[in-house]
Amino acid sequence: MPAPLPTALPYRPELNGLRAVAVGIVLVQHWLQPAFPLGELGPSLFFVLSGYLVSGIIWKYEAYVGASGPWWHRVGTFYLRRALRILPSYYLVLAGCALLPLAMVREYPGWYVLPGANFLVYRFGGWGDGVGHFWTIAVEIQFYLFWPLLLGILGRRLKPLLALAVLGWVFRVLWSLWVNPNMVHMLLPANLDLFALGAVLQVAQHQSWLARLARGRYVLLAWLSWAALHRWLPPGPWAQFWAVSQGKWLAIADFLTICWLLCVPAAGRRLGLSHAATQWVGQRSYGIYLYHLPLLVFWQRLVYHFVPDAAGRAALMGPLSILCVLGPAVLLLSAASWHFVEAPIDRFKNRFRYVSAPRPLAKHV
Repeated sequence: MPAPLPTALPYRPELNGLRAVAVGIVLVQHWLQPAFPLGELGPSLFFVLSGYLVSGIIWKYEAYVGASGPWWHRVGTFYLRRALRILPSYYLVLAGCALLPLAMVREYPGWYVLPGANFLVYRFGGWGDGVGHFWTIAVEIQFYLFWPLLLGILGRRLKPLLALAVLGWVFRVLWSLWVNPNMVHMLLPANLDLFALGAVLQVAQHQSWLARLARGRYVLLAWLSWAALHRWLPPGPWAQFWAVSQGKWLAIADFLTICWLLCVPAAGRRLGLSHAATQWVGQRSYGIYLYHLPLLVFWQRLVYHFVPDAAGRAALMGPLSILCVLGPAVLLLSAASWHFVEAPIDRFKNRFRYVSAPRPLAKHV
């Protein structure tokens, strides 16, 4: 009888620390609205990390379509484990959003339950009060659904994965030119470059050519170039081209960053990514991400209900007040979510193990 396989990949603290950085970027963008828009930076990091980690799981346990043995059982185990990791906390927050109530969830519940929030955002060209971040959860789940099939077709080969990354960028450009340039990054095909480059890192992490790219100066140059182009590109055709192609530049910067951390773990320690506080935040980053926007709306409604004067409202909705009030609140909520929901379900999830393919019988001569 096939033996169950262990279900843990090697722990990389620097990647967990990078999750803390990514969720911090999201909070800065949504809570403080800085003059320099960080936009897709946080989600793009999450997507490349997902491509790397999820591809590693699928390949390690042969949980892709067409693998040897009962691959359908292993793919089913993959779906079940992903659902247990993502959906309970998501639906808990979604229920809170319905009770708050948030209009988009109350008016279009099916899009969020399925989930298809990214299609809803794309359709309306707007985010919805307190639920705009749910589009990334929808894209992640769609990625989980299709990735075992795509990896079964492409195999563990660099060239097809790189071609898929190029295809994602081509889709974004052509869709922007021929259909609609707004919100194209809401669609799963427009993010294939991010997921595929994560898979490339998984395939090539021990190859010499990747180690040659793992240089801090390359990472710094990539991010400074992205920031400079984003900030100072003059209006006109080049600015329009940048609007649809900056996702590819972000993907490359994310790729080089994770490549550097994988090949030079000491770099992560020097940056504080392995610090206990950073690790704590990284472990709870999913809860922080889920709660941060509904919490902002809840605080705004409290302020506008109890504070009558405009000056008082402006002070309480200012960056310093939001950080001092909502920062501890989101950490407490995410800690409670981790302790009472995510960690217990994670332990339950580990009961469902991948089953190895039966080995062929040895031939006797």
